[in-house]
Amino acid sequence: MKTNLDGSRQGSHIALPFNRQSFTIGRKRMIPTKISVYWRLPAMVLLLATSTPVAAKGPKMKPEELVARHLEALGSPESRSVVQSRGARGTARMEVLRGGSGFLEGPVVFASQGRKLLLSMQFNHLNYSAEQVSCDDEKVYVGNIEPGVRSQLGQFLYQYDELVREGLFGGVLSTAWPLLDLEGRNPKLDYRELKKISGRELLELRYRIRKGGGDVNIRLYFDPESFRHIATTYKLRLSAPMGRTSEESARQSDTRYTLEEWFSDFRPLDDLDLPRQWTVRFTVDTGFGNFMGKWDMRFPQIAHNPSIDPQIFVLH
Repeated sequence: MKTNLDGSRQGSHIALPFNRQSFTIGRKRMIPTKISVYWRLPAMVLLLATSTPVAAKGPKMKPEELVARHLEALGSPESRSVVQSRGARGTARMEVLRGGSGFLEGPVVFASQGRKLLLSMQFNHLNYSAEQVSCDDEKVYVGNIEPGVRSQLGQFLYQYDELVREGLFGGVLSTAWPLLDLEGRNPKLDYRELKKISGRELLELRYRIRKGGGDVNIRLYFDPESFRHIATTYKLRLSAPMGRTSEESARQSDTRYTLEEWFSDFRPLDDLDLPRQWTVRFTVDTGFGNFMGKWDMRFPQIAHNPSIDPQIFVLH
């Protein structure tokens, strides 16, 4: 195990599944990013942690009532309103689960102020220096993992930046969490009672951004007893492009993207119930192969209302 000068660590045999080329996700052609070199292998069955419908049960309520119970579980109106900014520090571990192998470790910072936020994971690796995402309330910035190249996760958040700008990314760890400001965000909500996801029965709330969001399906999941926000999933399916011939078209396949956020290890802080662990999983299935990466972040240090330089929310 190698320890870097900044305290970050990296696996002795890291095989990041990336290769320079450009590809398309949805609305426009992407800049060069990194794609798995293992996608030349035969297609594999992709096992996603997808939600499976179960018989409708659970408490009957309107979407707004679920949100109200969630906010009560988070903390009192007074405790919530006094927090204008939040800073969290800890450690991050990035691991390639499919389409490659290896892991990286390093320090992580997650800061938010109003609708502004910054996530910064520092890995100090030649091919993956850092993962950085920020929003200054109007524009979303995504850093490069090396000059001119974004990670697959970063490129997805850059392409669908409304997921960050809406305040969804980061859950209740962020002061930009949209359920804190339903009137201002004005999303379209649809409560679907209990659903089974990753072996757990959770209350599902479908969330549609009022402006933007494209074809990304957004689902928020809450514990049916505590009403804590446990997970968010973002799913996108893009139809296969037409080939130049019928034979070529037959070989094309749809592309699926799944971004998951999981929150755990809830602890009280200043009368607010906040998670200390945030796990992000990102999966890409092209039909020719797949990639799955996991970013596991732990925050032993969280502070409310720290002094934050607004310039940190603008990446250069």
